[in-house]
Amino acid sequence: MLPSENTAELPLPAFDARVLARRAALPLAAAAVAVAVLVLAGGPLHAFTDALRRALEADPRWVLAAIGFEIVSFSGYIALLWLVGERATPRMGLRASAEVTLAGAAVTRLLPTGGAGGVALTLWALRRTGLESREATRTLLTFLVLLYAVFLAAIVVAGGLIALGLGGATGGHVALAAGVALGATTAIVLAVAAALSRPREGGRIARAAGSLGHGVRDAVVFLRQADGRLLGAPIWWAFDAAVLYGMLNAFGAPPAVAVVVLGYFVGMVANTIPIPGAVSGGMVGVLLAFGVEADLALASVLSYRALAIWLPAPVGLLAIGSLRRTVARWGAEGEAPAAPAPLPAPARHWAPGREPALNAA
Repeated sequence: MLPSENTAELPLPAFDARVLARRAALPLAAAAVAVAVLVLAGGPLHAFTDALRRALEADPRWVLAAIGFEIVSFSGYIALLWLVGERATPRMGLRASAEVTLAGAAVTRLLPTGGAGGVALTLWALRRTGLESREATRTLLTFLVLLYAVFLAAIVVAGGLIALGLGGATGGHVALAAGVALGATTAIVLAVAAALSRPREGGRIARAAGSLGHGVRDAVVFLRQADGRLLGAPIWWAFDAAVLYGMLNAFGAPPAVAVVVLGYFVGMVANTIPIPGAVSGGMVGVLLAFGVEADLALASVLSYRALAIWLPAPVGLLAIGSLRRTVARWGAEGEAPAAPAPLPAPARHWAPGREPALNAA
């Protein structure tokens, strides 16, 4: 769900080192106690103890590779936001896109934003460029459609290969892979149906379908341009998943790539569940279902989460300050410069003139 217009008007969250320290203190203390218990207890907790031992014996080459994968992953996100944002307003250039991406990562990970900090901050930044609320929301939705189209396609491919016995996976649950692939396929079909349907007035569901249809149609416009920055979407997902693959290699022998991909994306789907640890639990659950040793799955997933959460945080905190200065400069400059020429529209199935151009002011 996209943030509301009121959310877009909120000020950029201020960074308070004392608040951050208090937020980090409890998890660190809990982790220290857990480590002590696991080391001393053993017995039925042997899987956790073995996971800790694996972590201490990690291959540093794969750990460094995983760090590099995460950096490359963020470059993909920045490139895609640059492409979509710059089409709506020239103020959303490469530097501004990088600031928004990294600041959004810090807000999502370190501040109490309920997991939606990055999306809310992106919408906030688009509004501060001078875009009207409707156009800023539509630009953000187009970006998310391009990003999550790759997400759904990856689930369909990985789940389909495993279900058909072509993914190199041994053991596991074919029904699980088939069900996940079917769910992602259904989501794609519904998105395409929303894009092909005629706009109509109605309740909340009809309005949501209409907005999704706009986003899908606008995303098709970008795809037809074949801009190299479109590769940012697959780069974002592929290299972030590669961090998990790198951790599996660092601690032992990884399963088939299709299993890693499926486990990664199922875990990301679990991110929609407002329960702490849902992402890690989803990833570990899929890996265990396909025969990965419990200690290897635990050590790899928890290490992946540590890298994904804390590696971007310091740079993101710096980006928040830089974004503040960029927004202040925009305010001093006054009205935004003219947007680029409109992209050619794809074939449409709605009445001409009823929908604004992709980059309408």
